[in-house]
Parts: sequence; C-alpha cells; structure tokens
Amino acid sequence: MSIFGQWKDCVIGNSGKTSTEVDLGRPYENIQIIIPAITTGTLNLTVAELTGGTFVTFGISDMVASGSGGYADTFELGGYQFIKIVAGATQGAERTFRVRGYRN
Repeated sequence: MSIFGQWKDCVIGNSGKTSTEVDLGRPYENIQIIIPAITTGTLNLTVAELTGGTFVTFGISDMVASGSGGYADTFELGGYQFIKIVAGATQGAERTFRVRGYRN
C-alpha cells in the first residue's frame, strides 16, 4: 500500500479566499500542495474533524509571490482528513490547487 493518497483538486473560486472542502480519503500526517499562479500572498490550511465540520486554522502558512505558480510545497497536517486552503487575499480568478496526503 502506497504512503501517498490520490491527487485531488482544491478550488478557490473567482473573487474568493477560501477553497472548497477536500476529503483526503483518510487522516494523513503530511500534505503535498501544487500551487497555481495566485493573486497574492499567504496560504494557510484550515482543518476539520468531520466533513462539513467547523474548520479551524492549522498552525502553518506559506508566503507565495503573486503570479508565481508552478510551485509545490509540503506541510505537516497532523493527522487530519478534511482540509481547505485559505488565501490571504481575494483571488482575481478561479485557482485550482492539487493536493494529496501522505504518511511518514
């Protein structure tokens, strides 16, 4: 069995800051994120215990230069399954991130 989950889309809509909820399929210790070109700034993860649950900010963030795109990063996820990506600024177009969890 692979230590990696399946790649999933995580979308922030046009004029939005927060993505749709993504169910990674199981709890994971870490997450890989492929970051598209974005309008600006900081990216944070929010996590929930259950689908549709109350999402809280997870204690990490990443600064991404506006318009950069083609950038990938890995964040600790702490055993969560349900995530959202939150941008520090409203996006000027729909943004599709690719995410997958992985185990140590």
